[in-house]
Amino acid sequence: MPRQQEVKSPSERQLIGLSTLLHLENQVRKASTDKEFAFFVVNDTLKLLQYRQAVLCQKKFGKKVVIKAVSGVDKPNRNAPYVIWLKKFFKHIFKKKGEEARIIQEISGDQLPGRLKKGWQEWGCSNGIWCPLIAPDKEFLGGIWLVRDTKWQETEKTLLTQLFGAYAHAWQTLLWRSVWRRSRFKNTAKRMGKALFLCGAAASLALPVPLTILAPAQIVPADPLFVTAPLKGVIKKFHVRPNQRITGGQVLFSFDDTELRNRFEVAKKTLDVARAEYKKARQKSLLHRESSFDITILKARVDQKQAEQNYVSDELNRVSIHAPAEGIAVFSDINDWIGRPVVTGEKIMTIADPLLTELEVHVPVDNAVNLEPGTKIRFFLNTDPSLTISGVINQASYEAQISAEGILAFSVKASIIEGKNKLRIGQQGTAKIYGKNVRLYYYLFRRPWTAIRKTLGV
Repeated sequence: MPRQQEVKSPSERQLIGLSTLLHLENQVRKASTDKEFAFFVVNDTLKLLQYRQAVLCQKKFGKKVVIKAVSGVDKPNRNAPYVIWLKKFFKHIFKKKGEEARIIQEISGDQLPGRLKKGWQEWGCSNGIWCPLIAPDKEFLGGIWLVRDTKWQETEKTLLTQLFGAYAHAWQTLLWRSVWRRSRFKNTAKRMGKALFLCGAAASLALPVPLTILAPAQIVPADPLFVTAPLKGVIKKFHVRPNQRITGGQVLFSFDDTELRNRFEVAKKTLDVARAEYKKARQKSLLHRESSFDITILKARVDQKQAEQNYVSDELNRVSIHAPAEGIAVFSDINDWIGRPVVTGEKIMTIADPLLTELEVHVPVDNAVNLEPGTKIRFFLNTDPSLTISGVINQASYEAQISAEGILAFSVKASIIEGKNKLRIGQQGTAKIYGKNVRLYYYLFRRPWTAIRKTLGV
């Protein structure tokens, strides 16, 4: 005959339940990960109380709900219809005001809104109990949802309160440990990242880079013809406009000839007087022999007055200035010259070929480097930054002069290799000169280093 099951007394059942409770509390504290804790809670709690389904959910910041574990399932599918319904159900519980969501309570389908009641009936949640997990510091971590077919007794609710208090304490410890580990990992990763960045930055300082400088530059004519003042006077009229195309021999400008014509008339009259005196002296010498001594002096005076007249006549012939060759007349505004006195040799304008241009760069003394012929250079126009002009240096002055910008600078001339047809004389911009290769640290700290040495003398 089969052996009959021994019927235990109430005190024995109470003792077994108490020992099971202590065992579960002890085991849950041994969980080392969040996943291990979740699996233990929904499955091993069955040793203390009978239920059909257990679900552990975590309350995140805001209204986010995470299903951590479902009994009998290794990993819940978050896209499963039951899991989607559970998320909505837990959000409904979390919306409850005050302490209503923080106490153990039985929930029936009649308490749910219509959209959740349908799922309640579909998933057979006949007798469900909500067990919140409240940490010792009153932090609301989430809760456990237990479902079975029979009613829940008061003694069972007392056991759940005691057990889930231990669960909450253990879970909070694991969450804090996980956060601490992530924080420690992040801090370690940040420190390693900073160390690698500093090492990379230090190593990059030894990379060779071309030493470059920036300086103002403009397009100037190559091999221009300078038109200077052939005499001292005042400019009366210009016959050409700035940047006008001219031909060889064309009249460019004229001087005021009033003073020269007066001087010519005076010289002419003076010459006539000298000739008359010379003629009279020659006739007198025929009668008086002593008058022959004055003839030589008077002849020299006639020659002197003739030379003066010829000089003034030559200056009159140079009143109108003609173009020495074909090209473009490059000069400032006409109004800047009309009525202005000029001296002999003063430059008035330049005759330039618009197809023959070069680049003139004014390199400040404080930023100058060793500029050898053949050094590469790039020119960026102020009017069109997208256009890049390349060239090479032809010559660089050894003596610094005051530039048009009022700075002491070296003059550098460069021939244009690419983009010459897109340029016009007078265009301005910025030139970038590529010098020899240097280490990156020298490129970055050259100017500060120079300033410190100039200031401190070290």
